[in-house]
Amino acid sequence: MQQLKMSIEKKFNTLSKGVQKVAGYFLKDPEAFAVYPADQIGKMIGVSETTVIRFCQALGFKGYSGFQREIQEDVLNRRSSLLDYQSGKHAFKESRNFLQEVMFTDARNIEKVASQLNETDFHQAVHRLATADQVLVAGVRSSYSLASWFSFSLDLIQGKVKQYRSNHDDILLLFSEMNCNKVLVAFSFHRYALETINLAKEAKKRGAYVIGITDSAVAPIREHCDLLFPVELPVQSTLDATPAVFSLVNAMVAGVAVQNGEEFERRRKRFESVQLDHYFVK
Repeated sequence: MQQLKMSIEKKFNTLSKGVQKVAGYFLKDPEAFAVYPADQIGKMIGVSETTVIRFCQALGFKGYSGFQREIQEDVLNRRSSLLDYQSGKHAFKESRNFLQEVMFTDARNIEKVASQLNETDFHQAVHRLATADQVLVAGVRSSYSLASWFSFSLDLIQGKVKQYRSNHDDILLLFSEMNCNKVLVAFSFHRYALETINLAKEAKKRGAYVIGITDSAVAPIREHCDLLFPVELPVQSTLDATPAVFSLVNAMVAGVAVQNGEEFERRRKRFESVQLDHYFVK
């Protein structure tokens, strides 16, 4: 990215006025080019799509798609590492209130994510979850615990929820039953496991409604989602993003409980009527 910026600055005075506007916008907000198509970038800047493409060509690219791929790869390659997680916590090492420092940082991250996410998208996700014939939840590696908690909690509220487990689920049977009345919730965080991405791709092909929860608006799973919830934070570690993700999916479960109030009440009564005292400590 730095070399690209230097190239733009070097060529800036040789560019036309319209292309200069695109270059100036890129220098201020390069990640916008990773997310939006050329025509939308043009509208945001006030130039034509052709001018945006000429900007890319001036930098040696054949067109916008090649330029955008390079920006996306740069954005994704700057994501997440255990070293970033450790160094972030090292800053609190000398604090007498290590516990508070970590938890208050989590609270600020949750607040930041809450202010960034689209409320309309959230309500659409809740509606889809509440009205689906079945909800399939997928996530591996660092995303597994998120998928597990969400599937358990949503199933408790409304039923019809299944967590995908590759070690014993038959993938052929799974896709043979996939249709437009089903919803897939895919958790996909760095390093973006291909298993989850391919699952979303195939589910979308078969008409399922796909909700992606990830750490970047340009994460690979975005191409296969009807709704995308990017939990984007200034910190780079997926572990640091986890509290905000849990808060987001907890809000989704709460939304479904409110929308399906009568069903939730029926399930609550059935749940509380079961007496299995010999299974639990009194």
